[in-house]
Amino acid sequence: MKFSLYSKKNVLDEMQEQTMSKIERCGFWLMWGGLLAAMVIQMLTGNADKATGEWVVFMAGCGYTCAECVRNGLWDRHLSSSMGANAVYSLLAAVAVTVLCGLAYGYWMGAAFTGVSTGLLCFALLQFCVHLVQKNRKKLDDEPEEK
Repeated sequence: MKFSLYSKKNVLDEMQEQTMSKIERCGFWLMWGGLLAAMVIQMLTGNADKATGEWVVFMAGCGYTCAECVRNGLWDRHLSSSMGANAVYSLLAAVAVTVLCGLAYGYWMGAAFTGVSTGLLCFALLQFCVHLVQKNRKKLDDEPEEK
């Protein structure tokens, strides 16, 4: 008899699978928010150089989530992927970065430049991701179903 800690077979029923998915989703967002809060606090207290580990973990989680959503042609359950919505999301990012950098470093001209740059980059990346999501969604929808 072979003993294994990992089984390729899913041992959860549908209800358990949905519950597990909810637990994983809540855990991911708790980790995401906690890492973001830790990095913001470290930046505001002048310890941003000590946030490298948090930054790496945060970006790995964000990068993986973004790449998998794009690959599977998914955007979001609730947020729109329109150009106007992306402009609003980018503006919010620009304002947040401007305020955060201004408070952390006290140099508001530099903070404004950083915020505007962040907003423009964010908008360009969101629009690019929308294009990729739509392209992949179309490709996935056009694939013939397996028998």
